[in-house]
Amino acid sequence: MKEKLSVLAILVCCISVFISCNDHQKKVNKTVEIPQALQNFISTKYPQATVLKFDKEKNGTEVDIKDKDLDKEVLFNDKNEWISTKWDTRPEDVPVAVMDELASSAYNQYKVLEVDAIEKPAGMFYTFELKMDNNEVKLTFDSEGQLIE
Repeated sequence: MKEKLSVLAILVCCISVFISCNDHQKKVNKTVEIPQALQNFISTKYPQATVLKFDKEKNGTEVDIKDKDLDKEVLFNDKNEWISTKWDTRPEDVPVAVMDELASSAYNQYKVLEVDAIEKPAGMFYTFELKMDNNEVKLTFDSEGQLIE
């Protein structure tokens, strides 16, 4: 009797492992199909990226990717031309020139709620969402620390 229970237990374990591996394989093999022009751009600009999601809209396309452990949004216009790539970042990952400019601005007492890094054909930009009391502002700097808006 104990032998039959042991064999049954081993069989259940083997089946569980097989099902688990099969589910993992389905997740790994799941790919998102996107137009070839967009795929070519992403694989050239972000060679280690994995496409997570694709949203085609009237005036363009948003492709969500995972690149080096970062979730990024890659935006294209309606002609499949790259507009920008945006991702969340930390203040300590922002260039010193940008942080120095923010620290010397009229908003230096504001709390940083969120920072987005935005890569565009014109260069890198950093958008800060700031708050003090009930006042919230959004500031964008270029990589040299020039306030854009």
